[in-house]
Amino acid sequence: MNWRKGAEHDPKEMGFLDHLEELRWVLIRAGIVLILLAIVVFNFSGWIFDTIIIRPLSTQFPDMELIFLKPAGNLLAMMNISMWSAFILGLPYVAWEIWRFVVPGLFQHERRLIPVLMGVTVLCFAAGTAMAYFVIIPYALHFFLTFGAEMAVPTIEIKEYISFVLRMIIVFGVIFELPVVSFVLARIGLITPKLLRKIRAYAVFTIAVLSAVMTPQDPVTMIMAMVPLVVLYEISILVAWVGRRRYDPDEEEESPEPANG
Repeated sequence: MNWRKGAEHDPKEMGFLDHLEELRWVLIRAGIVLILLAIVVFNFSGWIFDTIIIRPLSTQFPDMELIFLKPAGNLLAMMNISMWSAFILGLPYVAWEIWRFVVPGLFQHERRLIPVLMGVTVLCFAAGTAMAYFVIIPYALHFFLTFGAEMAVPTIEIKEYISFVLRMIIVFGVIFELPVVSFVLARIGLITPKLLRKIRAYAVFTIAVLSAVMTPQDPVTMIMAMVPLVVLYEISILVAWVGRRRYDPDEEEESPEPANG
């Protein structure tokens, strides 16, 4: 993959169709691994549910029981757990496949960063999932299940609950990759910290919209999701500044500014 001028690559250059073929095999290998993980995890889906997924609800509402409304409700719920859990567990392998695909287009000194970037990718994802699991989900559940409780008794369908918890975990895990993405894009010269500062207002607006879409539609939960995302954007400006300086040390680039509020 010699898509960058001056990047070191194999003597035998790959064409566009060759890159597509390689990408196809990357996706096939990642898909096979995720399917195998889902099959294995399915056998432990009950344990995952009892010890992890149900905890944000059971610690606050120990007497609440989940229900299912379809004959195959429990089976579908367990399949849901196995698929999303396989994605989380398979993230390191998927990240390795992606980086392996990108490596041929990198300079030799940049290739040394791949292990570090893979580690940071996993750590950022873990930080996002922890934020969702320990902060956002418990608060959202408490807010929704106590709001208007005098009007009706809250009852939750098991598949809806599992989808809610796992969606929040996955979404926050992916969003916390923003600094990594910013570093990589700045490193290859596609973005600059100056550009990120210039579009800061539009970025904050976009973050607000995404927070409203990703989280339950109440203002407090939306703000709880929005604040860390804005902080991540500011961190991304700093990270892009570091990546850009290493991409072109001779370039005169202003040091990153904090938000003016």
